[in-house]
This record gives sequence, C-alpha cells and structure tokens, in this order.
Amino acid sequence: MKPIDDYSKVQRGFALLSGMLCHVAFAAAVGSMMWKLYTGLKGGPDFTFPLALMWDVLLILQFPLFHSLLLTPAGGRFLSRITPFGIGDELRTTSFATVASIQLMLTFWLWAPLGPNLMEWHGVVRGLTSAVYVLGWILLAVSMTDAGLGVQTGSLGWWAVFRNRRPQYGPWQERRTLKASRHPMYLAYTLLLWAGPVWTVDHLLLAGVWTVYCVLAPLHKESRYLKRYGADFREYQHRVPYFIPKLPFRRTHQ
Repeated sequence: MKPIDDYSKVQRGFALLSGMLCHVAFAAAVGSMMWKLYTGLKGGPDFTFPLALMWDVLLILQFPLFHSLLLTPAGGRFLSRITPFGIGDELRTTSFATVASIQLMLTFWLWAPLGPNLMEWHGVVRGLTSAVYVLGWILLAVSMTDAGLGVQTGSLGWWAVFRNRRPQYGPWQERRTLKASRHPMYLAYTLLLWAGPVWTVDHLLLAGVWTVYCVLAPLHKESRYLKRYGADFREYQHRVPYFIPKLPFRRTHQ
C-alpha cells in the first residue's frame, strides 16, 4: 500500500488547481503544435525581415535550452522553490509539464512568418503525408504511455498530493516502443517535424534545429537514467538502438 502523508486542505487544493492548469496548458500546446506544423507555421506577428528571423530563432532556442536546464538538478530545485505551500518537490513533474507546455504555446502562437510556401502537396501525396503526420502523433501518444504517462503529462505529482499521498516513481520497465528504440518519443517528434503537406521557410527552420535537439537531447536523459537505474539501464543500452529501430531482416540459409 502506498504511504499516506498529512497534506493540508490548502496544499491539496493548490495541487488540484495546479493539475487543472497543467492539463489545460498541455492540451492547448498539443493543439497548437498539431495545427501549426500541419499548416506550415502560418499566422502570428507581422514582423519585417530580419527582425522576424531573429524573433523566430529566439523562439526556437528557448524551448530546448530552458527545457534541458529544468531537467538538471539545479532546474529541479528551481521548480521546487517557485511552487508555494511547501509541496514543490511533490509537484515537480506537474510544474515541469506546465512550463514545457507554455514554452510550446509561446513558440507556435508568437511565431512570425518568414515568407510564402516553398511547397504544398496536393492529391494523393497530400493524403500520404497527412497519414504519416497522424502516424507520428499516434506513435508519440503510445511512446508517452510507455515512458509513463503520469510523468509525461504532469499528473503524477498533483494527483498524488490531492489524494494525500506522496508521488511514487515506478521502476524501470521496458514496454512496447521502448523495446525497439531507447527514445521513441524523440523519434516521434522528429517524424512530426518532417511530415505534413505544407512547407515554408519557417517550417524548414524549426524542423532543422529541433531535429538536432531530438537527436542530442536524449544523451542527457541517458546520463540521468544511468544514475537512477544503474546496471539494468546499461544492459538495456547494449540491446536496444539509441534512436532508429533495427529493421527485422531475415537471414537466409543455403
């Protein structure tokens, strides 16, 4: 049975409000990303060049830099300190997911278009690229579930406190997509960045920079997991590809 703590009504009420804010922000961020990537990042502030380019580069970089910073021990302590009522440690996953969602919303809502379409698919090709885009979102949803939906959506923290319990992080488990790639979520993000039927300079710029982040960011994640899970994760690293799954080629015997 999970340990029960003695959180006050104020702490539990704040946890509930934090959870509501977190999930509203998460849904808005997902919706914004879905629409903007599919339509080529059109709409937003009407800045002239080169101000628009500098502004967009700033938006592109703020997400991976601040996102990675918050995953460090110092970033975790910062999230704990800014949360009132003495439950910052417990609500760390909720605070992190909320901040990440706000970062994504800022990126897509405040994006300043750089120019007209470079290319837009139509007909059958549009249908195929749209199908790949949908597939990317399905893969992202499944991989988030496999990695622990409570942590990824921020529900782990606030839901535990609201029920008067301390958050419990489960052991390392190798589920479904994690058996094919060590970082299926980042793989899904990359697929989403390069799918979709509309291509603009904006889309190309965002996809290029964030793809580099998707490939390199898991290195930091793996260093944390090695400290947390030790030999189990080391053995997992030797068995499962870092990013792209191995194709199941069948050997032929003569």
